[in-house]
Amino acid sequence: PAALAAEATTYAGTIGTLPVIVELADPGADGAFVGRYAYLSRGVDIPLHGKKAGEAGEMRFEEEQACTAALCKNAAGELVDAAPIAADWTLKPEGKALVGTWRDRQSGKSLAVLLERKAARVLSDDGMQGLEQLDPSNVYGEGTPAVLTPEMLPYDFLKLDRPLKPGPVTKTGKTAYRIDEDTRTALAYPVVLALGGKDPGPLNAYLKQQRLQFNLSSFSCLGRAYLGFGWLGMGGDGTNGYEDGGAAEVAVEHFSPRLMGIVESGSYFCGGPHPSNFTDHRLVDARTGKALVAEHLLRGWVWRDAEGAVVDPSTVDDPSSLTQGPDDGLAKFVAEHLNSTIDAETKADCGMDELIRTNLAVYFTETDMVFTFQGLPHVIFACTTDLAKVPLRDARPFLTKAGARYFAVLDR
Repeated sequence: PAALAAEATTYAGTIGTLPVIVELADPGADGAFVGRYAYLSRGVDIPLHGKKAGEAGEMRFEEEQACTAALCKNAAGELVDAAPIAADWTLKPEGKALVGTWRDRQSGKSLAVLLERKAARVLSDDGMQGLEQLDPSNVYGEGTPAVLTPEMLPYDFLKLDRPLKPGPVTKTGKTAYRIDEDTRTALAYPVVLALGGKDPGPLNAYLKQQRLQFNLSSFSCLGRAYLGFGWLGMGGDGTNGYEDGGAAEVAVEHFSPRLMGIVESGSYFCGGPHPSNFTDHRLVDARTGKALVAEHLLRGWVWRDAEGAVVDPSTVDDPSSLTQGPDDGLAKFVAEHLNSTIDAETKADCGMDELIRTNLAVYFTETDMVFTFQGLPHVIFACTTDLAKVPLRDARPFLTKAGARYFAVLDR
């Protein structure tokens, strides 16, 4: 059955002189197929609709035109059934390559197309049809946190493989990094230049992975300029998802040859009832490039079963059935050491005592261990705040033995 699963093949090449990437799904039972392509300079996916190949293997397909209300809605304000078409493609196989022409419908201008096969991936077989099959958000990475690989999404990894706009260099001791920007989505993310004499390769591989996953949502929103990718004529369609073409805020909170902490925050909106407001703290072992769960460095972090009893997750058949959170001692410490900006009214309105038990999180700056909230729903996201700080030099009682080793200030 796996051998019979539908595949999507990724190609890289040119239209005229412009570099492009293309992903084409296998034809369906009726011989029709779908695809997507992007000019690497823009990164925006454009839908393709294919027709049954001719006897010589020649493929013809139509390229969608970006929507406007005039093009994609009828007089009653309803979405049209058929997407407007901007260009026609004609391709034929030559070995592992595809060659042919691209023709603009409005001007009649034709350009040569040359595509080289790069990779293929198996598409999900869970009832999705058409362009929905190619949506990278349908691919789930392996591990916790999830890691995507070029084998899972060869097209999207090729999209990322282009020069970034370098930011200023930040140096601290024997470490150095830049915040480099992908100008297509305005996302700026760290790149490590020096790691105290250690190889920064594993850490940069992690950062590249995070950049890819962060970028996917913006590229998805940009693609919603097209009917085939979900244009509805609402705010956000065809933008990078952030107000006025801006981007999320990304900053390095903690950096040493042992550990790197990053915060991502912003307000993302690509249609729907309300924006997705987020503040995500990420932590990674600088030497191995392995992602860490910051709370797992805490002594007072426990797993509980459905009855609320503390259990060892290694002894449970299905650890996903467990909930995680602070033990009674850690929850009490945070509740009794709230920072002075949190008044009694805010504490009561947010229900902070309960949120400490259910949504507590921790992150690290250069000097402090900071308790905060994570995963608050939209209606109470405003309650997200820094709750209490512990100077790193005083943090040993709160950290596991392995956790303490990440901080030079705690070295004996």
